Amino acid sequence: ACHDLSEGGLAVAAAEMALAGRLGLELSLSSLPHCNDVERDDVALFSESAGRFLIEVAPADAAAFEEMLAGIPHTCLGQVVEQELLKVRGLNDVAVLSCAIADLARAWKEVP
Repeated sequence: ACHDLSEGGLAVAAAEMALAGRLGLELSLSSLPHCNDVERDDVALFSESAGRFLIEVAPADAAAFEEMLAGIPHTCLGQVVEQELLKVRGLNDVAVLSCAIADLARAWKEVP
């Protein structure tokens, strides 16, 4: 699965992917490739820019996928988990977000 980060940034892409799959995500921003001027978690989570993607790869395919991206800035931010919860640890590896997928779905449905 793949989602661009151009509308809402990483946080929105992760939430939409979790909603679509009804699976949880555990992400950490500490290894996120970023410019030195990105020092805040909210900037890292909600920055909208073209050319960035959140990609889900099966663990068995991870090595081959990383080999294909040799020379292109990328990192593994986390993993898909069975627990229906979106969890994010910030740039300093401190928990910054924890939200049940059911709560995300409810909020999404209530938007006018």
